[in-house]
Amino acid sequence: MFDFNRKAGKKTQPEQPTPGTTTKTRPSEPLPQVRLPEVQIPPVMTEAQKAAAQSSVSGRRAVSRGTMFMAFYLWILSGAVILSLIAQRTQFFPGDMSITARLQKYRNPWLRRFFFGVSEIGFVQYALPQTLGIAGIFWVLRFRLEALFILLTSSATLLNAIVKRVIKRPRPTQELVTVVKVINEPSFPSGHVMYYTNFYGLLIYLLATNWRSGRIRNLLIGVCTTLIACIGPSRVYLGAHWPSDVAAGYIYGGLWFSGVMALYLRVKAWLHPSRGKAPEAAKPLQQPGDDIDKEIKEESERD
Repeated sequence: MFDFNRKAGKKTQPEQPTPGTTTKTRPSEPLPQVRLPEVQIPPVMTEAQKAAAQSSVSGRRAVSRGTMFMAFYLWILSGAVILSLIAQRTQFFPGDMSITARLQKYRNPWLRRFFFGVSEIGFVQYALPQTLGIAGIFWVLRFRLEALFILLTSSATLLNAIVKRVIKRPRPTQELVTVVKVINEPSFPSGHVMYYTNFYGLLIYLLATNWRSGRIRNLLIGVCTTLIACIGPSRVYLGAHWPSDVAAGYIYGGLWFSGVMALYLRVKAWLHPSRGKAPEAAKPLQQPGDDIDKEIKEESERD
């Protein structure tokens, strides 16, 4: 039917509800929530979660301790940046040949086995399951942000691959030094050293800042520190790298590690703000130490 009101230029009025009827408003749809996958945890792991929560510090305290640790680390690292620039522009550093010859003259079979074992766990067939396994343990213990950053440390291999392709420095040869295992890829910088600096360095960082001092924690820190300190000499002893390759590995690995730690502290501070409450979306990634501190505070208020 033809609308006379529209033809005459009159505005049509919206229909009014008849008396005695109620209008239904559509309820606002809830925002979708991101749920992290839950894992069926056996009773033994539940007890391990409680022990980890009781021995850990709060997230806010971990941020404070981690910031001081980071500042000290960057202060040490800043003096090594110049060495990395020089290493990119020279084929041999002074002392490469003499240091390698001096280190390789020790023919002790126990030393050779030790260095070989320290170096062997850095190859991908051992490093990959090691990284996934440690990240899985942290995830089950409810340190989920830490588990994600443990996986992120493997990204240091990307930087290593880029620098190697740019510099294309050849590895030591049998004519110059004793080579235990021939590796057909560029030498500068050492990929093993970069991986150890990031992976075991992060484990040291997490253990030192998220848990209270204890025998197990200190033992694990000692093991990780030993691996980082020994991987460099082991690569030179086995003839896989020059000492300057190893030094560059520590420098490049340290630079990458400082960037990862800066990101970690930024996210950690967002999850555990110094004032107020953390956002609801951040709760699945908060560490269990906060729950213990909250229970202690509530008990003290009741008393």
